[in-house]
Amino acid sequence: MSEVTKENGIVSTKIISAPKWELLYFAKDNFWTKKFPTTASSAFLANFFSNQDATVIKLLTKRGYQLLGKTVLDEFACGGTGLYAATGPIFNPYDSTRVVGGSSSGSALTVAKKLAPFALGHDTGDSIRRPASYCGIIWFKPSYGLISRYGVIPMASSLDTIGILADKVSRVKEIFSVLAQKDPYDLLTVARKPKTPRLPKKKKIAIVAGLEHHLPPDLIRLYLNVQKVLEKLGYNIVKISLPKKLRENLQITYLILCSTELVSHLNCLQGITYGTEEGIGIINKRSEYLGEIVKERLLIGAYSLEKEGLLVKAQKMRHQVIQWLKKVFRNYRLLIFPSTNNIAPSADNFNSYFSGLLSTHWSDNLLLLANLAGLPSLSLPIGFVNGLPVSINLNSAYKQDKLVLRLAEQLENELAKSNQRAK
Repeated sequence: MSEVTKENGIVSTKIISAPKWELLYFAKDNFWTKKFPTTASSAFLANFFSNQDATVIKLLTKRGYQLLGKTVLDEFACGGTGLYAATGPIFNPYDSTRVVGGSSSGSALTVAKKLAPFALGHDTGDSIRRPASYCGIIWFKPSYGLISRYGVIPMASSLDTIGILADKVSRVKEIFSVLAQKDPYDLLTVARKPKTPRLPKKKKIAIVAGLEHHLPPDLIRLYLNVQKVLEKLGYNIVKISLPKKLRENLQITYLILCSTELVSHLNCLQGITYGTEEGIGIINKRSEYLGEIVKERLLIGAYSLEKEGLLVKAQKMRHQVIQWLKKVFRNYRLLIFPSTNNIAPSADNFNSYFSGLLSTHWSDNLLLLANLAGLPSLSLPIGFVNGLPVSINLNSAYKQDKLVLRLAEQLENELAKSNQRAK
């Protein structure tokens, strides 16, 4: 039943009849599935089977799609590298000495290695868009609440969003149309129905001022080329400043909010509701079966809950992020920036979890904006730096998902034409 293949990031597979290629997909191993174990890449859930499929799995099955298997993730989605699954690390398909990114590591790897045309993951901070960038594929994080999260083991419910990774934008659009449905089991897909904001009349796109000073030269060249393509498509590019307070506090705000919610969600791991049922105490079970990455994140969450006023400060900072982004999208249709500030880092840089917990510069934290505000965000490959892929990230106002997808498809086509001319 279960078979771990470290090379391609698959944690469990089954042999099925051969349908059309377009109908095959993988899912991150924190989605409930009846036919496969759901382990969240943790020894604590090694033998857990759900009695039902997640809503998104049901929707795809109803439309004829077939789930090939489940994919590796950083344990309980804690991590951004692909190095922290209980089954062992997985590495970048372009360079086995580098990270693949995470936590949706295996899902990114299966699409990058063309094992399926698309895969499902879930994005809490940059969990799908970062590995997509490092692997040279497309991953789309929709607006918060447009896709049901029912049947997905959560990390932080106020941030978690189901995402789609695929080989081309048109496939993302197709899968998004299937999954963006109301679900009575996830009340946010029913109750949260704010009006779609009006777009500014002028076709203006915002970019972050000063960002180019923190990128390698080849990435700057590709980034400037994207801006030229956007201008060719009729957009005006305008530089805006990210407020210093947001720059300095973006990542710590995310870490506090995410870790405190994780503490609540993982309270169910006591061997009764979920997990191993061996006759040992809850504390001993957690000590034995949870990995170091999860324990460390739980300690951060517990400290943040105990430290008076810390969580409130993080919530206030999140509100400031939301208000700033609302102001941006009253004047600009989109906000774009490189998905990461460099190529995939060496795995040797992550010899402990805390060594990779905090990014070295604010320019590598910008993907967090979309999660803190619940906005649509997409990573699109734009070329290679030293033989490794890099991407551009497109963001827009809440429920402007179709605008993001439409521009991404235009960019994809124009960049493909440009590459053809270069050859």
